[in-house]
Amino acid sequence: MRPSPGNFVVRANYLAVVVFGLPLALFVIAMTLPDVLNSWARGSMSNAWAVLISLFLIVLPGARAIRRLIAIGTVIPPDLVSERPVVAWVVSLAGGAGHFFFVILMSVVIDVALLPAWPDDIGGPFLFVFGLAYFSYLIALLCGELALVGDGVSDAARRAPTP
Repeated sequence: MRPSPGNFVVRANYLAVVVFGLPLALFVIAMTLPDVLNSWARGSMSNAWAVLISLFLIVLPGARAIRRLIAIGTVIPPDLVSERPVVAWVVSLAGGAGHFFFVILMSVVIDVALLPAWPDDIGGPFLFVFGLAYFSYLIALLCGELALVGDGVSDAARRAPTP
């Protein structure tokens, strides 16, 4: 099977989702982990949900995609993209939205870093755009890993009789 340009775009977009979404999740874990440890010491689970969501819903699928990239040389095999075009479209759309919000977020971070002091009114909009990028990457990673890749066996290979 020869991959088409659309197939290449879906796979490249998903690779970018893994490359940018994984550090975003690790940033969330690094920022909330001290609060989680303090709340666990007091017997509370107030901030543990952010760490658990980041760990199980973004870091583990991202690590699985990176392991697949190292093992077989691609994050999504081309035949899986052509067999599941609707899921590939959802992954590309969610990944593209995540990239859009990630670029906006990094533009704001760069502009704020050049200011002499952190503005008092930047936290809400910054967190909102951060959440939009994070949620878009979450959708793309979960759809990509659970629905698009699954166990990595194409439908045609699954239907083929084994000798």
